[in-house]
Amino acid sequence: MSLQSIFARFRTGFAIAKASFGVLRREKWLIVFPLLYGLVWVTGLVVLVAGLVAALFGATYGLALFEQVASVSEGTGETAMTILGVVVSFLVMFAATSIATFFSAALVHSVGNLFQGKPTSIRAGLDGAWESRRTILAWGVVGAVVGLIFQALESQDGWGAQLVRAIAGAAWFMMTFFIVPVIVFRDGGVRESLRESVSLFRDTWGEAGGVSLGVGLVTVLLGALVAAAGIGAPLVLVENPGSVLVYTAGPTVLLLGAIAVVHIAATAVAKTALYQYATDGELPPEFEGIDPDAIVRPKRGSSSLSGGPSGRQPGQI
Repeated sequence: MSLQSIFARFRTGFAIAKASFGVLRREKWLIVFPLLYGLVWVTGLVVLVAGLVAALFGATYGLALFEQVASVSEGTGETAMTILGVVVSFLVMFAATSIATFFSAALVHSVGNLFQGKPTSIRAGLDGAWESRRTILAWGVVGAVVGLIFQALESQDGWGAQLVRAIAGAAWFMMTFFIVPVIVFRDGGVRESLRESVSLFRDTWGEAGGVSLGVGLVTVLLGALVAAAGIGAPLVLVENPGSVLVYTAGPTVLLLGAIAVVHIAATAVAKTALYQYATDGELPPEFEGIDPDAIVRPKRGSSSLSGGPSGRQPGQI
């Protein structure tokens, strides 16, 4: 593939990212889904921290008492705490992955209905995600296991470990880029969904990269400007920054959170549009003006956005 073709594919991805912000500007209610995710996650985190404090206190007290009344080998308590830490980490990652995937699925389902001209709403999006709840929970288990693996890699020192982490992180990003649209619009399990996501990314790698860079650059630049104005400026320009930060820190954090919400929503819109083209051969009407010929020609059948057949035999990529 020529360098010119590569740049063309990335330009198409940037164009899709730009159009996605336009869709989000028109359909502002879509940001409710990432907001709901944040609300559920914060509430769950508070409950989880309180439960962990109680559990750890009870476990520590129980182990100490057990070691006093029973003859156990040295280090047994430390091993038990390590096991408890792994279990807790798994549960936290499982909850985080499942909750994030559920609300992302609700958002993608709503965007897909918009692209098809179907009536939709917040309730309809949540109902659509609920229909895929079994696959979402199974994906939560996969995400938790992979998270533990990455956690183990991060504990290793040296440039070799850093290289492995970087390669593994990039590979996981590529493998899971389309996982949520596939879960929503396909009636399959985790294994089939992951294989389909990998295949779709392989077909649209340039546009997927352009989408990620396009949305990321906009939100990162906005976030940097907000952080510089609300936190950086007082630290640099004010002799007593604390007197100013007490008023600017809170609004700055809220604005950064709002930018993160917009990033999540815009990325979901762009992925859904790219998924529709990769499966149906057409970009949504909202992306009029983007040349579909600049995108790799799809290898799939039609009606994939609505969950129809893909034109392949079961089990084939």
